[in-house]
Amino acid sequence: MESHSTEKESPSAQQKGTMSLKRVIIIAAGALLGVVVLLFVITLLLAANNIEQTEQMIRLLRDLMIIFLALEGILVILALAILIIQIAQLVNIIQNEVQPILENTQEAVETANVTARFVSKNVAGPMVAFSGFFAGLSSLFGNLFGLRRALQYSREDEVSHDE
Repeated sequence: MESHSTEKESPSAQQKGTMSLKRVIIIAAGALLGVVVLLFVITLLLAANNIEQTEQMIRLLRDLMIIFLALEGILVILALAILIIQIAQLVNIIQNEVQPILENTQEAVETANVTARFVSKNVAGPMVAFSGFFAGLSSLFGNLFGLRRALQYSREDEVSHDE
């Protein structure tokens, strides 16, 4: 069974990935250089046999490459135009859809804040004061009745000592 881990790769695994990327780049550059050298050698061999025919073939290849590069330039320009249009649409979406949502969220948070202050001032504050008042009364009455009981016990003790 294979186990798939969702954890981040360790630094050593990232270095291995970087090393393999470097290897791929080196191999690609070497292959490109090899192709250029091979084309140069083939051109020299063809030129040695028949220079006029080779000259016409090189001119044809040159013209085809110019056409190919021109078409590639047109494609790049089209891709850039499409990218600019997409960026403009993204900016439009941010301005017209995301910004109003953020403003509504800020208004909702402010309303919740005002409501919390209102409840604290008009409901919780008086309830705390009311509860504190009755807790004080309860304590007062408890102490008063406790004193009364203590006085009763002390009178009963005096009467029992007198007898």
